[in-house]
Amino acid sequence: MLDPTSRRRALFKSAAVLLACVACSPPEGTVEPAAPLDFIVWRASELETRNAALGTRIGPDGSARETLADYVTPAGSHRFRFIRRDADGRPEQHDAIEDVVFVQSGAGTLLIGGRMLGRTGDLGTEIEGGTTYAVAAGDVLRIPAGVPHAYRPAQGGHITYVLVRMPAYRGTVVTEPDGEAPQLEPPGFGLWRASELADRDAALATAVRADGSSRETLGDYGAGGGSHRFRFLRREQAGPPELHDDIIDVVFVRSGSGAVLVGGEMLGQSNVQGASIRGGTRHEIAAGDVLHVPARVPHQYLPAEGGHITYVLVRFPAVAD
Repeated sequence: MLDPTSRRRALFKSAAVLLACVACSPPEGTVEPAAPLDFIVWRASELETRNAALGTRIGPDGSARETLADYVTPAGSHRFRFIRRDADGRPEQHDAIEDVVFVQSGAGTLLIGGRMLGRTGDLGTEIEGGTTYAVAAGDVLRIPAGVPHAYRPAQGGHITYVLVRMPAYRGTVVTEPDGEAPQLEPPGFGLWRASELADRDAALATAVRADGSSRETLGDYGAGGGSHRFRFLRREQAGPPELHDDIIDVVFVRSGSGAVLVGGEMLGQSNVQGASIRGGTRHEIAAGDVLHVPARVPHQYLPAEGGHITYVLVRFPAVAD
């Protein structure tokens, strides 16, 4: 019988998490040996370097991509991709997968909704109808399962984004969420622009509680406030240690800087929070970073002294053991 730490390491080894540096990124379609760590941070500077590298590998379809991490599920969910498009992408439609997108650089539009024509697998030839939205660096998107969509970079430009794939939510959507999701077309589509997040960040700074934090729900697409939930949090003091047995956290750091303490043993646990973490590793984080915090791993956010950390938190279901 493996201890919890060994079980987590075994899980991620079998999942083939990819943490290659740009200089040694594998060719498309290959899988590297698993990394020993189960927490991942893709720093803003690293993403910029990766973006530049992708720009030198644009294919005939006007795009380049790489896998950042992959749990390798049969449905293709729980996968992290980094994609650059210098030309319009083909329409896509994923019946069992929701896409969560963080636009890293560039600008363009997203055509979403309507009906996909000429479909073969998840790809099509064109979208009939649909709605067009402008998107740019710093935006966060949620594309529901079963909805056609296509990315269109600005003329002469590009759009590069981190794509997180999560399984479609099949339960009853929460009827009284903590915060109302955007009312956009098609229903279930979420778009939080960088400018809107900046305004929300400023508003959160005026509503900091005694524990040094403020927060709001951007959209709740599941039931009970668990998975498929988008939150926006600002911390001006160290947050309590957390551990979620069945939830993976994906974090887009919007502003500020500090660190996150990850791993070790959580002491004084009550529900999902604890009193402290014994051991663990400190990882510096700052605006523009993207984090993956796996289930069953203690973690604690630590803003820089006299500063803050504000981040979009996306929760989705853990992969079963």
